[in-house]
Amino acid sequence: MKILPAALAVGMLGLAACSSQTKDTTTSATGGAVGLKAVVINDALPYSKKNGDAWTGLAVDVLKAIQKEQSKENATTELSYVEVGSVSEAKNALTSGTANIVCGVGFSWKRSRQINYTIPFAVGGMRLLTTEGVDGTPESMKGKQIGVITGSIPANLVESQLPEADAKGFDSPDAALKALKDGEIATIAGGALWSKANMAEVPGSNMVPDRPYGRAGVGCAVTHGNDALLASGNLAIGQLLQGYVDGDEESTRIINSSIGPDSPVGLEADKIAAYYNSVLGTVAGIGKDE
Repeated sequence: MKILPAALAVGMLGLAACSSQTKDTTTSATGGAVGLKAVVINDALPYSKKNGDAWTGLAVDVLKAIQKEQSKENATTELSYVEVGSVSEAKNALTSGTANIVCGVGFSWKRSRQINYTIPFAVGGMRLLTTEGVDGTPESMKGKQIGVITGSIPANLVESQLPEADAKGFDSPDAALKALKDGEIATIAGGALWSKANMAEVPGSNMVPDRPYGRAGVGCAVTHGNDALLASGNLAIGQLLQGYVDGDEESTRIINSSIGPDSPVGLEADKIAAYYNSVLGTVAGIGKDE
Protein backbone atom coordinates (compact mmCIF):
# COMPACT_ATOMS: atom_id res chain seq x y z
CA MET A 1 0.00 0.00 0.00
CA LYS A 2 3.02 2.25 -0.33
CA ILE A 3 2.37 5.68 -1.79
CA LEU A 4 4.70 6.76 -4.56
CA PRO A 5 7.22 9.41 -3.42
CA ALA A 6 6.36 12.99 -4.38
CA ALA A 7 7.41 16.52 -3.56
CA LEU A 8 7.20 16.28 0.23
CA ALA A 9 8.48 19.79 0.81
CA VAL A 10 5.83 21.26 -1.48
CA GLY A 11 3.08 19.37 0.33
CA MET A 12 4.26 20.45 3.75
CA LEU A 13 4.73 24.06 2.69
CA GLY A 14 1.20 24.04 1.38
CA LEU A 15 -0.06 22.98 4.79
CA ALA A 16 2.06 25.54 6.62
CA ALA A 17 0.87 28.31 4.32
CA CYS A 18 -2.45 28.37 6.17
CA SER A 19 -0.76 29.87 9.23
CA SER A 20 -0.25 33.57 9.80
CA GLN A 21 3.19 35.14 9.43
CA THR A 22 3.66 36.27 13.03
CA LYS A 23 6.53 35.51 15.40
CA ASP A 24 7.38 31.84 15.69
CA THR A 25 7.45 31.12 19.43
CA THR A 26 9.14 27.73 19.05
CA THR A 27 12.53 29.28 18.32
CA SER A 28 14.72 31.72 20.24
CA ALA A 29 16.36 34.86 18.92
CA THR A 30 19.51 32.84 18.22
CA GLY A 31 17.61 30.22 16.27
CA GLY A 32 17.71 27.49 18.93
CA ALA A 33 14.58 25.61 19.86
CA VAL A 34 12.87 26.65 23.10
CA GLY A 35 11.05 23.33 23.40
CA LEU A 36 7.68 21.71 23.07
CA LYS A 37 5.22 22.69 25.79
CA ALA A 38 2.34 20.30 25.28
CA VAL A 39 -1.14 20.48 26.74
CA VAL A 40 -2.29 17.12 28.12
CA ILE A 41 -5.40 15.93 29.97
CA ASN A 42 -5.18 12.87 32.22
CA ASP A 43 -7.41 9.85 31.53
CA ALA A 44 -8.15 11.03 27.99
CA LEU A 45 -7.44 7.65 26.40
CA PRO A 46 -6.43 6.61 23.85
CA TYR A 47 -4.59 9.94 23.58
CA SER A 48 -3.08 10.66 26.99
CA LYS A 49 -2.87 9.11 30.44
CA LYS A 50 -0.55 9.79 33.37
CA ASN A 51 1.14 6.83 35.05
CA GLY A 52 3.09 8.16 38.01
CA ASP A 53 5.28 10.88 36.51
CA ALA A 54 5.16 9.47 32.99
CA TRP A 55 2.66 10.15 30.23
CA THR A 56 1.49 7.54 27.75
CA GLY A 57 -0.99 7.37 24.87
CA LEU A 58 -1.19 8.03 21.16
CA ALA A 59 -0.98 11.82 21.48
CA VAL A 60 2.11 11.48 23.67
CA ASP A 61 3.79 9.17 21.15
CA VAL A 62 3.03 11.68 18.39
CA LEU A 63 4.52 14.48 20.51
CA LYS A 64 7.70 12.42 20.96
CA ALA A 65 7.88 11.93 17.20
CA ILE A 66 7.57 15.70 16.71
CA GLN A 67 10.27 16.26 19.33
CA LYS A 68 12.56 13.90 17.43
CA GLU A 69 11.83 15.69 14.15
CA GLN A 70 12.58 19.11 15.65
CA SER A 71 15.83 17.86 17.15
CA LYS A 72 17.10 17.03 13.66
CA GLU A 73 17.19 20.72 12.77
CA ASN A 74 18.03 22.28 16.15
CA ALA A 75 19.79 21.50 19.37
CA THR A 76 17.97 18.79 21.31
CA THR A 77 14.38 19.93 21.77
CA GLU A 78 12.93 19.43 25.23
CA LEU A 79 9.38 18.11 25.64
CA SER A 80 7.43 19.19 28.71
CA TYR A 81 3.79 18.74 29.62
CA VAL A 82 1.25 21.28 30.81
CA GLU A 83 -1.39 19.23 32.60
CA VAL A 84 -4.88 20.70 32.63
CA GLY A 85 -8.15 19.45 34.05
CA SER A 86 -10.63 20.57 31.44
CA VAL A 87 -11.08 21.40 27.76
CA SER A 88 -11.46 25.11 28.55
CA GLU A 89 -8.16 25.06 30.48
CA ALA A 90 -6.48 23.36 27.53
CA LYS A 91 -7.71 26.08 25.19
CA ASN A 92 -6.56 28.83 27.57
CA ALA A 93 -3.11 27.26 27.97
CA LEU A 94 -2.64 27.22 24.21
CA THR A 95 -3.95 30.70 23.44
CA SER A 96 -2.13 32.31 26.40
CA GLY A 97 1.25 30.88 25.39
CA THR A 98 1.61 28.67 28.46
CA ALA A 99 1.74 25.80 25.96
CA ASN A 100 2.49 25.79 22.24
CA ILE A 101 1.00 22.48 21.06
CA VAL A 102 -1.81 20.06 21.81
CA CYS A 103 -2.35 16.66 20.17
CA GLY A 104 -5.41 14.44 20.02
CA VAL A 105 -7.86 17.20 19.05
CA GLY A 106 -10.58 16.99 16.42
CA PHE A 107 -10.67 19.47 13.57
CA SER A 108 -13.14 22.34 13.87
CA TRP A 109 -13.63 25.15 11.34
CA LYS A 110 -14.54 27.53 14.16
CA ARG A 111 -11.42 26.73 16.15
CA SER A 112 -9.25 27.03 13.04
CA ARG A 113 -9.65 30.80 13.38
CA GLN A 114 -7.46 30.63 16.50
CA ILE A 115 -5.24 27.60 15.91
CA ASN A 116 -3.59 25.74 13.03
CA TYR A 117 -4.09 22.00 12.61
CA THR A 118 -1.59 19.43 11.42
CA ILE A 119 -2.55 16.56 9.18
CA PRO A 120 -4.59 14.01 11.16
CA PHE A 121 -3.29 10.78 12.65
CA ALA A 122 -6.75 9.44 13.55
CA VAL A 123 -10.36 10.04 12.64
CA GLY A 124 -13.02 10.72 15.23
CA GLY A 125 -16.55 11.86 15.72
CA MET A 126 -19.10 11.71 18.51
CA ARG A 127 -20.52 8.47 19.86
CA LEU A 128 -22.54 7.84 22.99
CA LEU A 129 -21.20 5.56 25.72
CA THR A 130 -24.36 4.37 27.45
CA THR A 131 -25.80 1.83 29.88
CA GLU A 132 -29.33 2.43 28.57
CA GLY A 133 -31.13 0.54 25.82
CA VAL A 134 -31.00 3.35 23.27
CA ASP A 135 -29.74 3.37 19.69
CA GLY A 136 -28.28 6.88 19.81
CA THR A 137 -30.58 8.42 17.20
CA PRO A 138 -32.17 11.81 17.92
CA GLU A 139 -35.54 10.10 18.39
CA SER A 140 -34.21 7.68 21.02
CA MET A 141 -32.48 10.48 22.95
CA LYS A 142 -35.50 12.77 23.33
CA GLY A 143 -35.76 13.78 26.97
CA LYS A 144 -32.69 11.70 27.90
CA GLN A 145 -29.83 13.13 29.93
CA ILE A 146 -26.44 13.07 28.22
CA GLY A 147 -23.19 13.89 29.98
CA VAL A 148 -20.88 16.14 27.97
CA ILE A 149 -17.41 17.57 28.55
CA THR A 150 -17.95 21.32 28.65
CA GLY A 151 -16.41 23.15 25.70
CA SER A 152 -15.72 19.99 23.70
CA ILE A 153 -16.74 19.28 20.11
CA PRO A 154 -19.07 16.43 21.22
CA ALA A 155 -20.81 18.90 23.55
CA ASN A 156 -21.45 21.19 20.58
CA LEU A 157 -22.70 18.25 18.52
CA VAL A 158 -25.17 17.24 21.23
CA GLU A 159 -26.51 20.79 21.22
CA SER A 160 -26.88 20.94 17.44
CA GLN A 161 -27.86 17.35 16.56
CA LEU A 162 -29.59 16.09 19.70
CA PRO A 163 -31.44 19.29 20.68
CA GLU A 164 -34.20 17.49 22.60
CA ALA A 165 -31.75 15.73 24.90
CA ASP A 166 -30.81 17.17 28.31
CA ALA A 167 -27.06 17.93 28.34
CA LYS A 168 -25.25 17.78 31.70
CA GLY A 169 -21.82 19.40 31.66
CA PHE A 170 -18.62 18.04 33.24
CA ASP A 171 -15.22 19.73 33.38
CA SER A 172 -13.15 16.73 32.32
CA PRO A 173 -13.45 13.31 30.63
CA ASP A 174 -12.49 11.65 33.92
CA ALA A 175 -15.32 13.39 35.81
CA ALA A 176 -17.88 12.38 33.18
CA LEU A 177 -16.68 8.77 33.16
CA LYS A 178 -16.83 8.61 36.97
CA ALA A 179 -20.43 9.86 36.88
CA LEU A 180 -21.31 7.11 34.42
CA LYS A 181 -19.62 4.44 36.55
CA ASP A 182 -21.41 5.70 39.68
CA GLY A 183 -24.80 5.66 37.95
CA GLU A 184 -25.21 9.43 38.24
CA ILE A 185 -25.82 9.52 34.48
CA ALA A 186 -26.55 6.76 31.97
CA THR A 187 -24.98 8.25 28.85
CA ILE A 188 -21.86 10.25 27.89
CA ALA A 189 -21.19 11.95 24.57
CA GLY A 190 -17.51 11.64 23.75
CA GLY A 191 -15.04 11.22 20.95
CA ALA A 192 -15.54 7.92 19.14
CA LEU A 193 -12.08 6.57 20.01
CA TRP A 194 -12.32 7.79 23.61
CA SER A 195 -15.69 6.09 24.03
CA LYS A 196 -14.34 2.83 22.62
CA ALA A 197 -11.20 2.97 24.77
CA ASN A 198 -13.26 3.37 27.94
CA MET A 199 -16.15 0.99 27.23
CA ALA A 200 -14.54 -1.84 29.19
CA GLU A 201 -14.40 0.44 32.24
CA VAL A 202 -18.21 0.49 32.44
CA PRO A 203 -19.77 -2.99 32.71
CA GLY A 204 -22.90 -3.40 30.62
CA SER A 205 -22.18 -0.35 28.50
CA ASN A 206 -22.58 0.00 24.76
CA MET A 207 -21.59 2.52 22.08
CA VAL A 208 -24.23 4.08 19.86
CA PRO A 209 -25.06 4.94 17.13
CA ASP A 210 -23.28 2.68 14.62
CA ARG A 211 -22.02 5.69 12.65
CA PRO A 212 -20.54 8.61 14.63
CA TYR A 213 -21.98 12.08 14.57
CA GLY A 214 -19.70 14.72 13.02
CA ARG A 215 -16.74 12.66 11.78
CA ALA A 216 -13.53 14.72 11.76
CA GLY A 217 -9.78 14.24 11.54
CA VAL A 218 -7.84 14.13 14.82
CA GLY A 219 -4.38 15.65 14.87
CA CYS A 220 -2.29 18.27 16.67
CA ALA A 221 -2.84 22.02 16.86
CA VAL A 222 -0.56 25.00 17.39
CA THR A 223 -1.29 28.68 17.76
CA HIS A 224 -1.04 30.95 14.72
CA GLY A 225 2.52 31.99 13.95
CA ASN A 226 4.23 28.78 15.03
CA ASP A 227 5.11 27.89 11.44
CA ALA A 228 8.24 25.86 12.23
CA LEU A 229 6.41 23.75 14.82
CA LEU A 230 3.50 23.22 12.44
CA ALA A 231 5.88 22.04 9.71
CA SER A 232 7.71 19.72 12.13
CA GLY A 233 4.39 18.31 13.26
CA ASN A 234 3.28 17.61 9.71
CA LEU A 235 6.58 15.94 8.82
CA ALA A 236 6.62 13.77 11.95
CA ILE A 237 3.00 12.69 11.60
CA GLY A 238 3.38 12.08 7.87
CA GLN A 239 6.40 9.85 8.43
CA LEU A 240 4.60 7.97 11.22
CA LEU A 241 1.61 7.32 8.97
CA GLN A 242 3.84 6.29 6.06
CA GLY A 243 5.77 3.96 8.34
CA TYR A 244 2.56 2.24 9.37
CA VAL A 245 1.44 1.83 5.76
CA ASP A 246 4.86 0.36 4.88
CA GLY A 247 4.89 -2.01 7.86
CA ASP A 248 7.67 -0.26 9.76
CA GLU A 249 8.06 -2.02 13.12
CA GLU A 250 8.26 1.07 15.35
CA SER A 251 5.41 2.95 13.63
CA THR A 252 3.24 -0.16 13.81
CA ARG A 253 3.98 -0.60 17.51
CA ILE A 254 3.12 3.02 18.31
CA ILE A 255 -0.21 3.02 16.50
CA ASN A 256 -1.36 -0.50 17.37
CA SER A 257 -0.62 -0.12 21.07
CA SER A 258 -3.16 2.71 21.30
CA ILE A 259 -5.83 2.06 18.67
CA GLY A 260 -4.89 -1.16 16.85
CA PRO A 261 -6.17 -4.75 17.08
CA ASP A 262 -4.62 -5.51 20.48
CA SER A 263 -5.68 -2.23 22.13
CA PRO A 264 -8.99 -1.48 23.92
CA VAL A 265 -10.06 0.46 20.81
CA GLY A 266 -9.47 -2.60 18.63
CA LEU A 267 -9.37 -1.09 15.14
CA GLU A 268 -8.39 -3.46 12.33
CA ALA A 269 -4.86 -2.87 10.99
CA ASP A 270 -5.92 -2.84 7.34
CA LYS A 271 -8.57 -0.19 8.04
CA ILE A 272 -6.03 1.99 9.84
CA ALA A 273 -3.61 1.62 6.92
CA ALA A 274 -6.34 2.44 4.39
CA TYR A 275 -7.19 5.65 6.25
CA TYR A 276 -3.53 6.65 6.53
CA ASN A 277 -3.06 5.99 2.84
CA SER A 278 -5.95 8.33 2.05
CA VAL A 279 -4.51 11.05 4.30
CA LEU A 280 -1.06 10.77 2.73
CA GLY A 281 -2.50 10.70 -0.77
CA THR A 282 -4.46 13.88 -0.09
CA VAL A 283 -1.40 15.81 1.08
CA ALA A 284 1.56 14.45 -0.84
CA GLY A 285 3.37 11.17 -1.34
CA ILE A 286 5.75 10.68 1.54
CA GLY A 287 8.56 8.25 0.83
CA LYS A 288 11.05 6.82 3.28
CA ASP A 289 13.94 8.48 1.44
CA GLU A 290 12.55 12.03 1.64
